Amino acid sequence: MSSKLVTWVLILLLVLIGLQGQSKAQEQPSHGAKSEVHQPEEWRFALPPGYPARGREVFVRFECYSCHQVLGEKFPQPGGDAIGPELSQMGPMHPPEYFVESIMNPSAVIEDRYRGADGRSKMPSFNDIMTVEELIDLAAFLKSLGGAHRSPSPGGQRH
Repeated sequence: MSSKLVTWVLILLLVLIGLQGQSKAQEQPSHGAKSEVHQPEEWRFALPPGYPARGREVFVRFECYSCHQVLGEKFPQPGGDAIGPELSQMGPMHPPEYFVESIMNPSAVIEDRYRGADGRSKMPSFNDIMTVEELIDLAAFLKSLGGAHRSPSPGGQRH
């Protein structure tokens, strides 16, 4: 076989493969088309369990106490006008996923007194500096506050 013929055969094969790929792409929904979402019944997103004691350390490392008071804890007192909600009884009031959303997207659910002039939460974003593990542990710490649970001491066990 001559080299010209081999070249043309390869070009023809590439064109045919390209046309076949285009027809398959047309069969699949485009990005704008609606497609069904398949989700098992009764499924809901749930966080893996975190470590409340490590979450307490995250609370200290990110200086959450500078805006949030936790009664019964020996954190420095919040100051200035950046006061957020008091957290000592929040644990039994919300699932851990609520705390995660409140940290990741503080403007998702917000009371007027915590709203800034721009309409968004006064709470800063930690999304670029907090790891997922820190976030899960912090949510576990917040979940442990109040109710029958006391705040975990450093070295405490996972709930």
